[in-house]
Amino acid sequence: MVKITFVIKNLLSTYYIFGIIAKGANKALDKVSYCGNNDDGFGVGAMLIIIGLIMFYNSLKNLKIKRLIENVPTSKARSVAMGLVELKGKIENRNKTLTDPFDGKDCVYWHIHIQQYMKRGKRRTWVTRHKAKKHVPFYLTDQTGSVLVNMQGANLKNVKRDNEYESAMFFSDDIPPKVEDYCNKENVKLRGWLGGKKRMRFRVTYLEPDDDIYIIGSARSPNLDETNGLKKITAIIDKSKDGIFILSDKSEKELIDDYGGQSWIVPLGIILSGIGLSLILKSAGVF
Repeated sequence: MVKITFVIKNLLSTYYIFGIIAKGANKALDKVSYCGNNDDGFGVGAMLIIIGLIMFYNSLKNLKIKRLIENVPTSKARSVAMGLVELKGKIENRNKTLTDPFDGKDCVYWHIHIQQYMKRGKRRTWVTRHKAKKHVPFYLTDQTGSVLVNMQGANLKNVKRDNEYESAMFFSDDIPPKVEDYCNKENVKLRGWLGGKKRMRFRVTYLEPDDDIYIIGSARSPNLDETNGLKKITAIIDKSKDGIFILSDKSEKELIDDYGGQSWIVPLGIILSGIGLSLILKSAGVF
């Protein structure tokens, strides 16, 4: 019943969006015909083709990852085979941990994203002012054993955000001292020329020991340098030759929903590209 409802909602939203696009395309075509401005039609058409192709490509890539998550069986750490594997377990620190700059948490990975709300053209939007991240290798441990995870090159887009702070231009509370100290250290300006506060957003994401972790990556045999004097492990997990290396603290179901929830964008990308091509052909006088 839930799946049927989800499909119906997707169909309705797709129908609604396609209707808006169709109306916009008709207006654009009418405008080109009325004004006789072929340059406008060509420019709009080229832009729609580019947007459509990007949407189509990204959606296909997400659907490929969704099918991969669905089809690759979950392995146990003790019996992991070499090659592409899916693993679930808990994070265990190796020989050292990091401390995230905002909340002071012991972690194996942290990511900082600082944005400012400002005017860009005719509208206001969040603009990135600073990004930084750090990570160290860690153990993924389940009931059967442990593997060593080398995070270099991992796709970490699906790690949940842990905290967010915001400073408004007027009447806002002061941001935590650690956040302010970090901004001062990294030369992120919190105030304008006249001393007024900027509207800023500070986001932090981290992975801590004992967090549940989900991984799809490539398993290989450890060498002596990687096992010498450390906990006994059965494999090293890192980026595959195909570039697949997903690491997340979300559940497998959440990841499948995330990657498959926008499958309607594939036909939408095709339609946008078709509309763009129509505008270009019309501006060229083909029809």
